[in-house]
Amino acid sequence: MVERLASPGWELLHGADRLLAEVIAGRNLLRHWLRLCVAMALCAALYGAVLGLWHGPRLALYDAVKLPLVLLLTTALTVGFAWTAAAVLGLPLRFGQVAVLTFLALAVASLLLASLAPVAAFFNLSAPAPTPEARTAHNLLYLLHTALVGACGLAGTVALWRAMRRLDAPLRTLRGVYTVWVAAFALVGGEVAWVLRPFVGSVYMPVRFLRPDAFDGNVYEFIVTDILKHFISSL
Repeated sequence: MVERLASPGWELLHGADRLLAEVIAGRNLLRHWLRLCVAMALCAALYGAVLGLWHGPRLALYDAVKLPLVLLLTTALTVGFAWTAAAVLGLPLRFGQVAVLTFLALAVASLLLASLAPVAAFFNLSAPAPTPEARTAHNLLYLLHTALVGACGLAGTVALWRAMRRLDAPLRTLRGVYTVWVAAFALVGGEVAWVLRPFVGSVYMPVRFLRPDAFDGNVYEFIVTDILKHFISSL
């Protein structure tokens, strides 16, 4: 049982060439998608638990569910568009190939996040307790986790690009499809994460799975008008 659960991550680390060869050939797509999905979910759940740790075990449990859910919902909302965009731009891939390539990027990003979980946990445990007076600590933790997730997501897109370079298509076409895919996933993923907040938690509001104002505003407005504004004023 342990071997089966560990095999997706092992395949990412040691069997990438074989996986990509089968994806490009269109073989065993469902099996590869399921294995990558398991790797992504387990690793994202681990980092999600650490993400909510500052606010205690309740939010840690919520985030262990919500972070994989963000990735799954974002993929569900974008994979059809990604498949259509690839065909329009001259890269006719099967729907299953697009899904596996997408989850390859997510699994790589999640695996890197899981490896950074001890570092993130150290910062969470070193921060003061979540009280109204700890707003600056909250903002710093928010920016830290945002930076770590963003950096690991970028690494995932690098893995996606390296996989796409093996496809039989002009480099210009590959760049166009890659740019559209990454932009769509980043924009949709940011909004899905905003709707499913809180992740770090609030110093003013009680812990809950979903806030009543979930659909108000957006993540980019929040970072600029709240997080950065307060951080700069406190310097």
